[in-house]
Amino acid sequence: MIEIVKRSLPLSRRTDLSSYRFIIGPRAWVRTNLIDLARWSSWEYVLQGGTLEIDSFGPFQVLWLHLIIDQAGGEIIFGPKHSEAGLILIDITFGNLDRAAPFSLVFRGNETLTASYDSDTCITLVGLLAGCGLEQDCAAWAVVRCDGDPYGLSHPENGQQKEEGTDMSPLFLKRYRTQTPQNGITIHLPTRTQQTGRPD
Repeated sequence: MIEIVKRSLPLSRRTDLSSYRFIIGPRAWVRTNLIDLARWSSWEYVLQGGTLEIDSFGPFQVLWLHLIIDQAGGEIIFGPKHSEAGLILIDITFGNLDRAAPFSLVFRGNETLTASYDSDTCITLVGLLAGCGLEQDCAAWAVVRCDGDPYGLSHPENGQQKEEGTDMSPLFLKRYRTQTPQNGITIHLPTRTQQTGRPD
């Protein structure tokens, strides 16, 4: 069952859909795992200044979750990877397009982490990425996806060399590294992508 820390979690019935909506408000700290999230994966989650902490335990190949980031922002914490960890894809929508939210992603137990921006699809991915070639990135068990380039990854220094003879737009990769895997890697929004640790 979802463990709610510090204060209760507001729950409201949506009028336009038959599903529910979790709202994680200011000072709320919700701790859960993949098994519990699988029961409510069709629900919509809204981060309004609180913290959502997710444990990796759960025998699932892929679990999908939709999360709206309100202008109050908040934080998502991914716990260390268990030996029988599942994989979660979190699809993020920013509720206020005019103003970026004070939003943080924390990947505990990771020495390295990769974020990418694909200029063809205009999609950003943060976390476990296929084909990134970093063995250490396997400590990640979550992928965060959002439209556009909110983390500002499309700088020339992050551009990857295109294969000869292809007309594809460049793929941009940024790698993060930390000296303290137990604390993990923290990536902040909105102004500049930051990290705990040192650049790769």
